[in-house]
Amino acid sequence: MHRFARSLVFVTTLSLLSACGSESNAETETHSENIPVVTTLAVEMSPGYSVNREFVGTVQAGQNAKLGFELGGKVNALMVDVGDSVKKGEPLIALDTQLLDTETQQLSAQLEQLDAQLALIQNNLQRQRQLKKKGFSADAEIDSLTSQRDALKANVRQLEASLASTELRKEKSTIYAPYNGKISQRFVSHGDVVNVGAPTLTLLADSQKEAQIGVPVTVLADVNQMSHPVIRVRDEQYPATLLNPGADIDMRSRTVTLRFLLPEQTSVLNGELAYLQYNHHTPQPGFWMPITGITDGLRGMWNVYAALPSDDGEHHISRRSVQVLHADDSNAFVSGAIGNGELVVIEGVHRIVSGQQVNVAAEK
Repeated sequence: MHRFARSLVFVTTLSLLSACGSESNAETETHSENIPVVTTLAVEMSPGYSVNREFVGTVQAGQNAKLGFELGGKVNALMVDVGDSVKKGEPLIALDTQLLDTETQQLSAQLEQLDAQLALIQNNLQRQRQLKKKGFSADAEIDSLTSQRDALKANVRQLEASLASTELRKEKSTIYAPYNGKISQRFVSHGDVVNVGAPTLTLLADSQKEAQIGVPVTVLADVNQMSHPVIRVRDEQYPATLLNPGADIDMRSRTVTLRFLLPEQTSVLNGELAYLQYNHHTPQPGFWMPITGITDGLRGMWNVYAALPSDDGEHHISRRSVQVLHADDSNAFVSGAIGNGELVVIEGVHRIVSGQQVNVAAEK
């Protein structure tokens, strides 16, 4: 009987010990499961950061002429229209020259009349000289004919000059293309009467296309020192050449306009937006990290959470104040109380607080 009692006590003791051990293991597992898992990044400190920026401007033709006549008249012919490509010396638009044609005929008739009178005077003068040799002519008669001859010659020269002026006006009644290009605007129609100097067509040159881009004064020196500037138009990038270093500040935009020469045969249109690619470097120490690891702080500062290793091999959270120097859609360059190689939490920062123990899932 006593032996049975001792066996019962021993079994009961073992059961209690087993129950205590199981409860202790369960508590340990539950505590481990309650520790949050965070994703971290090993900080790589940098002496500065570079940001790709773009300054916007427009594409401009190297030559943009509003063609007009040097004299007024009625438009008689339009040989081109908007969008047409023309070659240098090609006729573009002409005025009615009927009045000039009539004037030419009148001057030509007057010139023929003077030529006939001059021929008569020359013959009379020749006869008088022959008579003088025989003593039958006076010097006064010869002098009178000589004067008439000289006056007629002067009138002939005047008519010839008037005739040349008329022919020149007829030639200037047609506008010829001063260079290869494309017609971008037309201001007149057939039958319109135009005044002197009034624009009729706008001609854009095919060659020497430029990009005129405004840049801030603060980066003007850096832009002028760029060895290989690149201009982006739509999705195409073109190597460009700086034509001028900037002369003055635009009073509206407060920028300095620079002119960049684009390569020949560049397929861009006048007035298109052009972007100057510019890599701006700021010598401010810091490091890059995802913006998902940054939270609001006090007095304009921001906070990040560092995962510091413990003596027991675990990690605990330490909140650090940082300054955001630059940020884009996904990353930020920050500086603050973070050392090179430290782990910062980049995901799930809303689930942790300073001093909390965490498990580090991975380092990115």
